[in-house]
Amino acid sequence: MNKIFLLFVFFIFSSNSLALKPYEATYALNVTSDIGSLKVGSADFKLELRDNNEFTFSSQSYTDSIWKKLYNYNRYEKSIGLIIDNTVNGMLYDVVEIEKDKVTKNNKILINHSEGYAILNNENKWNTTSDYILDELSVYLALSEDLNTNINQGEFSYQVVDEKGIQLVTFVYAGTETITIENVSLESLKFLSPELKIMINVSKQYDFIPLIINRNTSGNKFKLVLTKYISL
Repeated sequence: MNKIFLLFVFFIFSSNSLALKPYEATYALNVTSDIGSLKVGSADFKLELRDNNEFTFSSQSYTDSIWKKLYNYNRYEKSIGLIIDNTVNGMLYDVVEIEKDKVTKNNKILINHSEGYAILNNENKWNTTSDYILDELSVYLALSEDLNTNINQGEFSYQVVDEKGIQLVTFVYAGTETITIENVSLESLKFLSPELKIMINVSKQYDFIPLIINRNTSGNKFKLVLTKYISL
């Protein structure tokens, strides 16, 4: 795509953009494998903002009752941090995964900005090389905030911490796509993250929160599609 057309697309999507605001959202969880595509569960997200610029961003993913006997899966996440000068900064991240009634992941990551480190479960510790460190959940907020304020950029980079350490995560503009959300057709922007192995769709109409998240892992394709959005 030539630069003139890219800037034109960005101008259309950036008009009257808004900052992040509290919301609740529900997504359908679909899985595509060799036997086809099936809706196997749902995911609920909630963003809370406080007057001191602190945010709490939480999510819960779970299989539908009809699938629990075959594969019972739950994932709980919570990210707490600050939004200062339109920049998202993580402070605390909790994640718990339960598969077949067994806890397979239970991690707490504390990000200490004043002393320059992130620590996992009070054991593994990494020095931070950036003043702004995110986690697996708050990185979506950072992208939304950056798209609201810096839509002309075609690539966004973040330092993201997980149980393996801190890595550079990029989101690269990958074109536009017409999608249907809440029974309404709209134009969306697509961004690819090679490190996270995901493709997401966002739109100004929804303040650039993820509308569709496509993830490829272990031969299966997972897809979250927004089905309900409430601005709080």
